[in-house]
Amino acid sequence: MKHIYKIFQIISVVLIVFGTVSCEDYLEEVPQNKLNPSTVTDYRELLSYGYVTDTRIMPYLEALSDDIGFFEEDKMYGLNVGIPRPDASDVYMGAYMFDLSHEEVLGTDIAFSSLYKSIYYTNLVINNVDNSSSVTLGDEMQDYKDNLKGEAYALRAFSYFYLVNLYGQHYDPATASSDFGIPITLTTAAEDKGYPRATVEEVYNLMAADLEKAVSLMEANPVEKYTKVLFDAKSAEAFQSRVALYMHDWDKTIEIANEVLGANPSIFDLSILSDTYNETDEANYSVFRTGTNYTDLENPNVFFGNGANENIPILSIWPTATTFSVSKELADSYEPGDVRRFYFIGTHNRVLWGISNTKLNLIKNREKTPQATSGYYGSFQGHSRVLRTEEVLLNRAEAYAQKEELQLAIDDLNTLRVKKFDPNFYTELTVTGFTKETLLDYIYTERRKELCFEGHRWFDLKRTTRPAMDRIGYDGREAHLEQNDPRYVLQIPESEIQANTSMVPAPR
Repeated sequence: MKHIYKIFQIISVVLIVFGTVSCEDYLEEVPQNKLNPSTVTDYRELLSYGYVTDTRIMPYLEALSDDIGFFEEDKMYGLNVGIPRPDASDVYMGAYMFDLSHEEVLGTDIAFSSLYKSIYYTNLVINNVDNSSSVTLGDEMQDYKDNLKGEAYALRAFSYFYLVNLYGQHYDPATASSDFGIPITLTTAAEDKGYPRATVEEVYNLMAADLEKAVSLMEANPVEKYTKVLFDAKSAEAFQSRVALYMHDWDKTIEIANEVLGANPSIFDLSILSDTYNETDEANYSVFRTGTNYTDLENPNVFFGNGANENIPILSIWPTATTFSVSKELADSYEPGDVRRFYFIGTHNRVLWGISNTKLNLIKNREKTPQATSGYYGSFQGHSRVLRTEEVLLNRAEAYAQKEELQLAIDDLNTLRVKKFDPNFYTELTVTGFTKETLLDYIYTERRKELCFEGHRWFDLKRTTRPAMDRIGYDGREAHLEQNDPRYVLQIPESEIQANTSMVPAPR
């Protein structure tokens, strides 16, 4: 039996200010005492630097989707009566209005550099940890090294996933071999060359291969991680089900989901909370703020959490802070008796300076601190990017539907929904009346309701129907996103394009 190493938990990751840097500059940002890592614990610490744990790097993501509503009349006034306050959400208007570049009002998009920084650290571990020295007398710690390498493979795949889905085209098996993705780098060497975009197929094949290695290495060499901000074998496998789904590998999605759900079938049970969270009591906002963070890492259904909540400040409860709120369309999509409607979304009434304001606010992560309720954006409010059993279940349901195994897809939906409804309202779905197409539409809607504000909706729209959308911004300005619009691919940050002429911009 393999020795189980108990590792020191490094969850207080030191923030490193990277700005926009090229690959050869990354070494300058490594802590001075780690410029020449030699021991396995050096590499453990360096890999921990690669996790985006408490930084908001893509707060504009939900503004792109249809889960955000913008209401100019909600613009409130500040201490100087009659003078509009600077709106914290205005920086996301470029994304909301589908501008040619979301950076036009946002400023520099840091997601690109942050995710490649993460990839730099994973490459450092993957390529060098085998040659590190042990810190355990008489033990080469090869199983620990192999586990760490597996974790690095998982984190590398995770970073490439967000990069390609933000800045590359969606995966289409018919065209993936020629569709443009994002640059791939597998080394830490400083190379005087450009980094062209790889194809979507090349990026996804790398992710799939990395995750195979990740799961294999970590399963064969177990190490107790103590925290869900670090990948382990099961969270890597949960992520593997998402990547397989995006690649249209239905059989692989089902196979992996069976493994994950067989080991952990836990579902966050809201059905027992219907007496507290319901339409009758919705106006009591102080009650609605209480309860368990839906994506808290302590929840048994959560495998992994990454990044600080991206929805602050864009969905602040304060009308003085943001003119964005949860879209009424999303709120109205929940059926009667669906407790998620009132556990995720609260109606907040407030009168400021004699002006009455009612907003639909996101409370899925709850609000734990006075600072958060006063619009303080620095407070940590949980994670936006998580892996949990409900997603894996919906991945499998979608794969079953794609294979026209409709009853199995219905069974998965019922397994999920029975835990989310007031028992007095819940009725089981039956396969009668569903076709493959209508069932897929139902699953997409169920994903929207269950996974809202966890970074899924824009990617789900992009990988499925890429619908047309219309927006109205300030002063009646109109914006239109056409069906299959090229703006479903975000523009790589301008500073990166200027620094790397081989990395061509996305068409507009």
